[in-house]
Amino acid sequence: MHSDIDILDANTWGPGCHERFRWLRQHDPVHWDAKNAIWAVSKYADVVYASKHHEIFCSGEGTRPNMPTKLSIVDMDEPRHGQLRSLINRGFKPRRVGEITDHFRAFTIETLDKLAPKGECDFVRDIAVPMPIEVIADLIGIPKTDRNKLHHWSDTMIASDGNYDDLETMQNAANAFAEYVAYIEDTIEARRKDPKDDLVSVLVHARDGGLLGAADVRDAAKLPSEHATEMAKDELTMFLVTLLIAGNETTRNALTGGMSQLIENPAEKRKLIDDPALIPSAVEEIVRHVSPVQNFARTATRDTELRGRPIEKGQKILLMYPSANRDEEVFTDPDAFKVDRDPNPHVGFGIGNHFCLGANLARMEIRVMLEEILKRMPDIAYADGPPKLHPSLLVRSFTHMPVRFTPKA
Repeated sequence: MHSDIDILDANTWGPGCHERFRWLRQHDPVHWDAKNAIWAVSKYADVVYASKHHEIFCSGEGTRPNMPTKLSIVDMDEPRHGQLRSLINRGFKPRRVGEITDHFRAFTIETLDKLAPKGECDFVRDIAVPMPIEVIADLIGIPKTDRNKLHHWSDTMIASDGNYDDLETMQNAANAFAEYVAYIEDTIEARRKDPKDDLVSVLVHARDGGLLGAADVRDAAKLPSEHATEMAKDELTMFLVTLLIAGNETTRNALTGGMSQLIENPAEKRKLIDDPALIPSAVEEIVRHVSPVQNFARTATRDTELRGRPIEKGQKILLMYPSANRDEEVFTDPDAFKVDRDPNPHVGFGIGNHFCLGANLARMEIRVMLEEILKRMPDIAYADGPPKLHPSLLVRSFTHMPVRFTPKA
């Protein structure tokens, strides 16, 4: 039925994907896609095994199949991956994350209060798009006046993934990449001269010992460079490209996909309204059910095998997260959306040494969004049918979701 599946066609990951992936799990769980010369890995246990054995299945040969550009820390192996990860974590100190959470809640309330009297909106454009951009911009230190540019650059870059034969899309993506990199390089130079309390300043001036605020950054900048553990400029630039795409696109689509599931499952939505203590559990179910990041590739570092299929050194495998997250051997009634699902060992944030750096920020954004929307728009419903999807190989990409609700002052 699906033995000739083209696993790198963005349309494969669109409507009907879960039926296709179920067929693979049941009939060909480690599937050789001859057209693209890649193994499609669809079972939960195999995705987890490959993710946890980075010495066998490495990231350093690229995590986006057929894509020449490497995505910074996502495409690194140990020990450099771990070194950069520990540096980046300095920008996620509890105090800083607490400040971002407070700001994000205030922004969410302000956004929803403007929409509430209207009784309708496009959930993607009016809610899901601006919210993650606000967090990323806050983290990087981008002024409010430039936040629409971030949205444009992010959307245009992500559109290229899986659409490599579309020359116009690829050219637009290259232009967006160049514009964002130029913008970020200006920001890096500005923080080098005048540090602020943001992630870029921390990473520009990161030194052994850890940093907190701008004052610490200024002191650290005086240290002799031979004592430094730092990110090279191109490492920092590419990390900030990855942060924009990963932090924006994934959360936006989790927000939209999660709300669409609550609209389609009113009994589940009612559980959250009646018992908001279930919201953290609902966040995990949203990440599992939507699986906003659809796949990453790994490369075999030696001859090996999965489920008896021989994988040669240098061959690539594709880790299929939406499929793993609906594996019948792990999840009871896997296609159902259950806000109180327990246990829920999903791999929506990955697993192993490349576990998502921003997982807790993403959880916070989805949790705050649910808390505030269910207070203000408890009867939110589709205004024009289910959300519209754009074909994408990397993320489950929602473009429009018109909704209506009882207007409130």
